[in-house]
Amino acid sequence: MKTDIPFYSQIKSAIRSLRGIKWSLDFSYFRKWILVGFFLGIVAGLGAIALFLSVELFTGIFLGLGAGYFPPLPGGFQNNLGYTLSIERAWLLPFITGLGGLLVGLITTRFSPESEGHGTDAVIDAYHHKSGNIRARVPLVKAVASSLTIGSGGSGGTEGPAGQIAAGFGSLIGKLFKLDEDERRIAVAAGLGAGIGSIFKIPLGGAVFSAEVFYRRDFEIRALIPGLVASVTGYTVFGFVFGWDRLFTIPFDLVKYTHPESLLLYGIVGLISAVVSVAYVKTFYTITDYFSKIRIPKYLKPAIGGVLVGMIGIVFPQILGTSYGWLQIAIDNGVTLLPLYFLGLIIVFKIIATSLTIGSGGSAGVFGPSMVIGGLLGAFIGTAFHSLGLFTWIDVSSVIIVSMVSFFGATAKTPISSIIMGSELTGGYALLAPMMLATFVAYIMSGQHSSIFRNQVINRSDSPAHRMEYQRIILSDHYVKDVMKSPINKLSKDVSIVEALQISNRNTSKMIMVVNEKDILQGVVYKYKLFEFPEEYRKSIKLESIMVKDPFFAYTSDTLHQALVRLSSNDLQEMPVISNEDNKVLGIVTIADLVKLYDREVQKIVKVRNHTNLSDDIDGNGVDRNEDNHLADKKTNLK
Repeated sequence: MKTDIPFYSQIKSAIRSLRGIKWSLDFSYFRKWILVGFFLGIVAGLGAIALFLSVELFTGIFLGLGAGYFPPLPGGFQNNLGYTLSIERAWLLPFITGLGGLLVGLITTRFSPESEGHGTDAVIDAYHHKSGNIRARVPLVKAVASSLTIGSGGSGGTEGPAGQIAAGFGSLIGKLFKLDEDERRIAVAAGLGAGIGSIFKIPLGGAVFSAEVFYRRDFEIRALIPGLVASVTGYTVFGFVFGWDRLFTIPFDLVKYTHPESLLLYGIVGLISAVVSVAYVKTFYTITDYFSKIRIPKYLKPAIGGVLVGMIGIVFPQILGTSYGWLQIAIDNGVTLLPLYFLGLIIVFKIIATSLTIGSGGSAGVFGPSMVIGGLLGAFIGTAFHSLGLFTWIDVSSVIIVSMVSFFGATAKTPISSIIMGSELTGGYALLAPMMLATFVAYIMSGQHSSIFRNQVINRSDSPAHRMEYQRIILSDHYVKDVMKSPINKLSKDVSIVEALQISNRNTSKMIMVVNEKDILQGVVYKYKLFEFPEEYRKSIKLESIMVKDPFFAYTSDTLHQALVRLSSNDLQEMPVISNEDNKVLGIVTIADLVKLYDREVQKIVKVRNHTNLSDDIDGNGVDRNEDNHLADKKTNLK
């Protein structure tokens, strides 16, 4: 007689239990986004490769052959041409940068105006306001325009263009895979992170950046998994061609955090980064707004900006192009040999040059320049303290890295991803604590209204992408019976058109409810329909023959959200309200009624929010000026 071994019986019982479980994991979701993310990553990696090579090609043509200047590259890339510290034909620089600006102006004006500027902000705008739609031509035009801008000496980075190129393909892939509007937004966000993660060799930072950059105080958590898949894939493609070294080489024996009192210096770095960040953003948009008001052909504006940048570059060649190589030299303690005042001037003119290049309509990113400005600011701070004999145990390269991260976190309002990027760029967590302190000090002290990305919104409730989610919360707490009005035009089916017009013209209601003797709804007639019949026939035509016999209506127990969906999805301004018990007509509900109630409830929320957010206003007035604009947008959207 065969008996089960106890352990064997337990295994069989466990297997039966596992079979009976209804797994809640949505494998279709993961399959879809792994597939979409994989395609996005391949495109992002190839786009980053093409962009990097084209920038190097145009740099060699314009600056190398034209001016005899070969700018240095960061340590993660080998510059076969070498680099020069002097410019053989410096006097040609304004002509070269001006020509590059003119070509970019002609290309963007003719083919894709949205390809001008710094790319990331355009993606943020597409995410919030354009349902994730980016025209198919944008990636190609952006690649060409950015390569010309940076290659001819314009001050800008490659990460914004790489992100916009990949985001454009994300929009295209979303259409090919027939993703809905919400999913297309996620594909665009994942593409943005993949482009940045590829060309900067920061896969995790790029993915988190794609979830953080759309808001100043919130996360788009849905973009994280697709962004991780796309960013890792793009990084792998890009790294396969250019190697796996980090963008910047770091002196690991010098970069470390060993003294707790060092946090005092890093706190000061955060404060200074906040001040310079605000100045950078104000300068950038002051120059941008100035160029937008100049009444000259649009294609000439980048040429003017380019000429001015070239004139600065004659004296300060460090501001030309990406300047990544000069940041590498700073990390290697090369710029500490420069006079302190000269280093400060490089920072000031890099801010001005970036503002002129992109603000005039050039095509390049602000991510890279922000890292460069922040890094050089760290070199300035570290060198200044060393010259005073303070914090001499902290190597200047450590201050550069911490300042680079904190400055970008404050400028882009992305503190979490900036810290992760800093760890990836340095290849470790040796400076994690200083980066966290300095970045959050800079982020908080720079305020919420000073961001290099104008299209960022405060949080998810302010985004059109999530607007209905928050409208639903308000409207689902109220019912049709709370806002319905008494029925105005309630007539019998035997009433003629002439009689109906005489009655309905006494009020503004656009609808006539046709009821029987017990007030049971039989149909509706919309007032515009009455005017479609010639006057000579109006006496003989009864409402019964023209009424809609199966009209849309609401019960008194329906929520206002249900009523709104029924009204808006059927393009109606008003509809009847009937009783749950006996289907008698009790009143009407209109879009205008919903708007009034929604406005009243929102104003209550605003009062509470303004009261609790007094400390957020850097002007000290305690008013979030963006709130009224966002709320106005909400009410307009609802209407």
